[in-house]
Amino acid sequence: MLRKVVRDARLRARVLERVEEFRLNNRASEKVWFRELVLCILTANSSFIGAFTALQSLGDLILYGSAEEISKVLKETGYRFPNLKAKYIVRSRSHYGKLKEIGRIADRDQIEAREMLLEVQGLGMKEASHFLRNMGYLDLAIIDRHILRFFSDYLEDRKISSRKRYLELESVLRGIASALDLPVGVLDLYIWYLKTGKIAK
Repeated sequence: MLRKVVRDARLRARVLERVEEFRLNNRASEKVWFRELVLCILTANSSFIGAFTALQSLGDLILYGSAEEISKVLKETGYRFPNLKAKYIVRSRSHYGKLKEIGRIADRDQIEAREMLLEVQGLGMKEASHFLRNMGYLDLAIIDRHILRFFSDYLEDRKISSRKRYLELESVLRGIASALDLPVGVLDLYIWYLKTGKIAK
């Protein structure tokens, strides 16, 4: 099924268009980079749609609002863990102004850049990989429960219990992506399409 959708010329054109948007993000301002960082903080343990809706509602509060103000808006949007995520967003401001520097490191070594992003409270391996992919770096896997469920027939252990396990699964996904002639960071766009009929991530 996955091979069939990858071979669909019209769908591939839409995916490539989305990838171009990621590459345009790469040339955007630090504010855009920070906005994407906050989006990835919000996606942890939440749906992408819920996180995106919350981000839209927050607007510039991500830059200037107090934890209390941010938490209030998150609660109003029905977002999960509003207090915790509000604290993470406020704390993440200490990285504002440094994100494009991490991008320059990613230009030569995306794994090293991901390691640096793990210093941001609220980001794990998946979220750090998601952030870098959205900024135009396509060589890291975004492994969430949907990816694991999709590939459940091929994986004996479908849990990510450690960093080591994440890297093992990333290696498996690299092999699948390579067989499909795709960057591993693009693979989940096709899987998302199979699940929802949309290319939304």
